[in-house]
Amino acid sequence: MIRTFKLAASALALATAVPALLVASPAYAIQAESADPAPVVWDLTDLYASPDAWRAAYDELQPQIDALADLETRFSESAEGMAEAQETMNDVGKEAVRLFVYATLLADEDTRITDNQAIRALGAQMFSRFGRATSWTGPATLALGEDTVEAWIASEPRLEPYAFGLRGTLRLAPHTLTPDQEQIMALASSVTNGAGTIYGQLSNSDIPWPEIEIEGETVTLNSQGYAFHRANGDREVRRDVFQTFWGAWMQYQSSMGAALNTHIQGHIFNARARNYETAREAALSPSNVPVAVYDQLIAQTREGLPTLHRYFELRGRILGVDDLAYHDIYPPLVSLGTEFTLEDAERLTLAGLEPFGEEYIDILEHGFSQDWMHAYPQPGKTSGAYMFGAAYDVHPYLLLNFQGDYDGVSTFAHEWGHAVHSVLANRNQPFATAGYATFVAEMASTINEFLLLEYMVENAQSDEERLFYLGEALEQYRGTYFRQAMFAEFEMRAHELAESGEAVTGAALTDIYLELLRDYHGADAGVMEIDPAYAMEWAYIPHFYSNFYVFQYATSITAATTFAQRLLAGEDGVQEDVLNLLRAGGSDYAYDMFVEAGVDLAEPGPYQTVLVRMNTIMDEMEAILDRRAE
Repeated sequence: MIRTFKLAASALALATAVPALLVASPAYAIQAESADPAPVVWDLTDLYASPDAWRAAYDELQPQIDALADLETRFSESAEGMAEAQETMNDVGKEAVRLFVYATLLADEDTRITDNQAIRALGAQMFSRFGRATSWTGPATLALGEDTVEAWIASEPRLEPYAFGLRGTLRLAPHTLTPDQEQIMALASSVTNGAGTIYGQLSNSDIPWPEIEIEGETVTLNSQGYAFHRANGDREVRRDVFQTFWGAWMQYQSSMGAALNTHIQGHIFNARARNYETAREAALSPSNVPVAVYDQLIAQTREGLPTLHRYFELRGRILGVDDLAYHDIYPPLVSLGTEFTLEDAERLTLAGLEPFGEEYIDILEHGFSQDWMHAYPQPGKTSGAYMFGAAYDVHPYLLLNFQGDYDGVSTFAHEWGHAVHSVLANRNQPFATAGYATFVAEMASTINEFLLLEYMVENAQSDEERLFYLGEALEQYRGTYFRQAMFAEFEMRAHELAESGEAVTGAALTDIYLELLRDYHGADAGVMEIDPAYAMEWAYIPHFYSNFYVFQYATSITAATTFAQRLLAGEDGVQEDVLNLLRAGGSDYAYDMFVEAGVDLAEPGPYQTVLVRMNTIMDEMEAILDRRAE
């Protein structure tokens, strides 16, 4: 997962981007009650010396934010005036982002500390305030017109860092409102973004989680406990874990449905106010991602379901389960029995990512030597894993919940892929174009998982170990391609339900999710049994509070597969192709950068590459199994 940020020429982007900061990772199996290793924590004093220092900086910035409202006349009178206004908004925005990064990190260390949650809330309010103070920028740019803006860019070198954003504002002319209307939209953002905060507080702190006994020990089935124990090797334990955990969630079906419906209605409000046909179009438009990419992903994933079903049948063969069920998808196909330390994760990540070359490895080695990570679980700490690289003049920060299994190593490599991306973008771009699109960001992380797995497969010491890592590769595609595509289809259908005027209730969302579970897992073909009680899973998924974000995991692993295979083959120029993508930050549209590098995600080809690779892996695994059976 990545927490990132982009400041476009229209400073309104600073306010509207806040929800995109709060997104979830597809892989976060953690155990909050693990043994206590030596603490590895980040150093927030690189941002501010203390919460008091943060508050002083916050108080100092507020009048500067308010003063941005007075820049409109200067912005519109000349190229020089536009440059001065842009630079002022840029500097204030950069400090605002730094304040928000600190507030987020501090709050996530322990979600039970109300003072720190209050600081986070102040940070969010600050962005709404920034949005109100700069809501004139889009309309003012449009009022000048393309000819004037282009002439000013050509005549004033100081406008070059803002040229891409200015052109982007002009591109969005049909969806930009009057200054008064933009102020109203900015005021509304703190309300329309609130559902995700409610969900996070409920799921992380407020729901009373059940306890069950596993192997003679009483364990709490919160999100962390579920994520860990769902992979238990005992099938009866797994069934109990699923039944108990989803039974707890079912008590909140109506409330969670109301929260997600509120979130969806906010998207619809934004789309209709800005003259988009659908919320999905509105979500993709600012990044200029064609809707055809989303449609192609769903279509190709549906076409590829027989490959997924083949994997499930192979999973059943290895596990010795004839009646495969949904609670059988998480245990590893082969028990590796290896524990990894954080130092192992660093060593293996460096070895696996050697195909990137010297510059990439140097950044990793430097980062590992610094206090950039909060590495281990602790009571109250937010679940999952993320990288927050938006503090432009500082460095990335990484939150992990490392528990010593291979999943933890893979997540480590994933998040450090985001970190290197931020370092390269910040090193090669000004702040105005350093913030990159998720569409590229998730390729930069999933490619690390791919390369790490390839390294582990190549260095496996036995068929058993090789089977484990080949199985992990299949799980990567199940979890990051098929599962995220299923989430994307759910998100699309939930919004379509609301846009058609139908009631979006918890029960309705459960029905949609159950249908998708059955389709994707081959229930009607007898591939896998789906217990209807498990369809409450939609309420557990934080991705759905991120506005058509999750599809990018699937498109990113698709692009990563292509790039990684080219890297491993030593293809001329591919190393620079990939690094240039990372260095480019947000200086161009992500879809266009991919096309330039040879991957068009609006076409079927890249998705078919994923299916070919999956089938190749399964061919190898079945050959190993057949040899062992002889």
